[in-house]
Amino acid sequence: MVLDRGQELSDFLRRLRNRTPPDRTGLPGGMASRRRAPGLRREELAALAGISVDWYTRLEQGRAERPSPSVLDALSRALDVTADERAHLYALARGERPPLHRVVSESVDPSLARVLRFLPADVPAYILGFRWDVLAWNRGACELLVDFEAIPAARRNLVELTFLDQALSERYVEWNDVAQSTLANFRASIGRHVDVPEVQELVAHLMECDARFAAWWRDHWVAEKSTGTKLFRGDGGVPFAMRFESLLSPSAPDQRIIMYSPIELRPTPGTHNGDT
Repeated sequence: MVLDRGQELSDFLRRLRNRTPPDRTGLPGGMASRRRAPGLRREELAALAGISVDWYTRLEQGRAERPSPSVLDALSRALDVTADERAHLYALARGERPPLHRVVSESVDPSLARVLRFLPADVPAYILGFRWDVLAWNRGACELLVDFEAIPAARRNLVELTFLDQALSERYVEWNDVAQSTLANFRASIGRHVDVPEVQELVAHLMECDARFAAWWRDHWVAEKSTGTKLFRGDGGVPFAMRFESLLSPSAPDQRIIMYSPIELRPTPGTHNGDT
């Protein structure tokens, strides 16, 4: 058996249409009565979604070109789909995840919360939301980076803290490299969310408050990284290295957990372990 994307989309739309009771849609009584099959007719769904019957028919038959996000969202509203069904509709129709709606609050993904809870105390870790707000953390993350508990929730954003929090910037031996890498990674991860108001507000705030952020943002650096190494200042200014690993949630792919583990610093050429 060979799966065909167009046929999968056709079958999925037909199933969604057939399960939607006409009396839940606000259709005029005449349109919802005297039907042989349950669910909506094609012309009824097209009317609810504000698209032409011909366009929807071609879409359901697998003959339409790649539908726009506005069409898919209109169909999602008319069919009263769940978040998972909307994501599946986008995957079949466009081969991508759907853009986010306006976010009032973001809950921590339960699977990532469990990982964070069961990590050893000496493994610094935190969970980032879709625009890199720090949603949850352990004590190790506070000791390595900054005391997240002491920071107001509205300012608890990793990109903002990297650029505007002096305590955090002083923790990095090579702040310039860390800041540029963080910004390039952030930009790559929010590419499909640039029209979300919360993202626009964050970027506008940082461009106004930090000239380096503004300059680098205009350069459009993009580099999504899931692992890397950072140098930190320890007691007495002695540097130590930590490797970070970033894992996306399988059920909430706009959230990720970042975990740190120590690595041994390699001596620079011309030195040995006993050098000071």
